[in-house]
Amino acid sequence: MSGAPTAPIRGFGARLAGDSLVYGIGGMANQAVAVLLVPIYARALGPEGVGITGVLNSTISLGLMLVGLALPQAFFRWYLRESTTHAERAHVLGTTLAIRLAASLLGLALLLLAAVPLTGALYGGEHLLVFALAAPIVMFDSFNALPLSFLRAERRPRDYVVISITRAVVGTILILGLVVVARAGVVGVSIGSAVAAAASAAIGCVALARSGMLRVVPDPALARTMLSFALPFVPAGIASWVLNLSDRPLLQAMTGSSETVGVYTLGYTAGLVINALVIQPFSLAWGAAFWEVSRSEDAPRTFARSLTWFLAIAAGMALLLSAAATDILRVLVGPAFEQSRYIVPFSAFSFVLYGAYTIGATGLSVVGRSGVVAVTMGIAAAACLILNLVLIPPLGMFGAAISTIIGYLLLATLTGRASQRHYPVPWQIGRASAILLVAGGLSALALIGPDHVLWRLGCLVLYVPILLGTGIVRASQGRQLFEAIRRR
Repeated sequence: MSGAPTAPIRGFGARLAGDSLVYGIGGMANQAVAVLLVPIYARALGPEGVGITGVLNSTISLGLMLVGLALPQAFFRWYLRESTTHAERAHVLGTTLAIRLAASLLGLALLLLAAVPLTGALYGGEHLLVFALAAPIVMFDSFNALPLSFLRAERRPRDYVVISITRAVVGTILILGLVVVARAGVVGVSIGSAVAAAASAAIGCVALARSGMLRVVPDPALARTMLSFALPFVPAGIASWVLNLSDRPLLQAMTGSSETVGVYTLGYTAGLVINALVIQPFSLAWGAAFWEVSRSEDAPRTFARSLTWFLAIAAGMALLLSAAATDILRVLVGPAFEQSRYIVPFSAFSFVLYGAYTIGATGLSVVGRSGVVAVTMGIAAAACLILNLVLIPPLGMFGAAISTIIGYLLLATLTGRASQRHYPVPWQIGRASAILLVAGGLSALALIGPDHVLWRLGCLVLYVPILLGTGIVRASQGRQLFEAIRRR
C-alpha cells in the first residue's frame, strides 16, 4: 500500500542559510538602531556628546572582548561535539555558567576601577559616572552571551532574536526618553543601555530556567580545559576591535577634543549603513553558500567571479552612500557635523574591504587553515594602530580615517595572499582594483567637486557606464556567476 507523499526533508545547507538569516536579524537590528540614533544623538547631544558616546561604545566593546573570554567557541565545542547525553550537556552548560558569572563579576569590579584613570586621562576626571556605568553594561551583556549561545546550540533562532531585539528596542526607548525628554545628556545613554542590558539578561535567565538548565556546576578541571581552548581566540577579537573601534579613544587622547571625536564618530557610524544592508547579509549568505560551491571543479573560478561582482555591487553602494551623505547629513544633523561627510567614504569602503576579506579567506576555510586568519588580522591591526599613532597628530580625524581603511586593505590583501598558498584561486585582481579605484575616485569627486546635488548625482550616474564601457565588468560574466551559484 502506498502511503501519502511525504514532504522533502529540508537540506542542511538550506537550514543553515535560513537559521543564519534569522540570527542575523538580531545583529542587523542592533546596527540599524545605532544608525537610526545618529541624528537624534547629534541633535540632542551635539558634537561633544556624540564624541563621548563614541568613546563609551568603544570602551564597552573592548570590555566585552576581554570579559567574554571567547567562551562561546568553547561552549559550542563541548556542548555540541564532546557531549552525547542531556546530562553531559547540562554539566557543560552549568560549568560555563560558573565561568561566566565569575568573569562577569570580576569584569564589573575591574571596569569600575578603570573608570577613574580612564576618565582622568581622556577628560580630566569629568564624565566619571558615564564610564562607570559601562561596568554593569559589560557585566550584563557578557552574562547574556551564555543564554544566547545556548539558544543557538539548541537551534532556537526565534527565541534568540526575541532577546536580541528586546535589548535593542528597550535600550532605544529608554535612551530616547532620557536623552530627548529628560535631557539627561550622555549619562542618559549609559543609564538606558545599562537597564536594557539588565532586562535582556533577565530574559536570558528565564529562557535557561524554562529549559531546566539554570544551574551553576563548578568543575575546575572542565573549566581549565575550556578556557585553554577559548583564550587563544581573544587576541583575534582584540585585533578586530583595534581595526574597527580603537580610533575613537586614540583620537580623544591625542587631540583632546570631544567635538572632533563626535564629528568623526557620526561620519563613521553613517558608514554602518553599508554593513547593515550589504556586508552582513552577504556574509551570512556566503558562509552557507561557499561550502556548497567548494565541492565543484570550477569552485576557484566561481570564487574569483564572486569577488569581482561583490566589489562591483558593494563599491557602488559605498559610492551611493558617499555621494548622498552630504545632503542627508545636512538635513538630519545640521551644520555642526558638516565635516562628517568627509569621513563617510572611508567608513563605507572599509566595510567593503571587510567583505572582500571574507571572500578572500574562503580558501583557508576550505582547506582547514582558518587559524592563519588570526595572524593576518593581528598584522593588519598592528599596522592600523601604528598608523593611528603616526597620522592622528598631524591630520586629526582624517589620520584616523586613513589608518582604518589602510588597515582593512591590508587585512583583505594579506588574507587573500595567504589563502593563495593553500587554495589557489584565479582572482581577477586587475578588475577588482579597477572597480575600487573607479568607485573611490567618483566618491572623492563627489565630495571635493562643486558643492551641488547635481554634481554629486552625476558622479554617481557615471559609475555603471564606466565599468561596462571599459570592460572592467561584463554583464555576461554576471549571468554565468548567477547560474553557477543557482545550480548548487
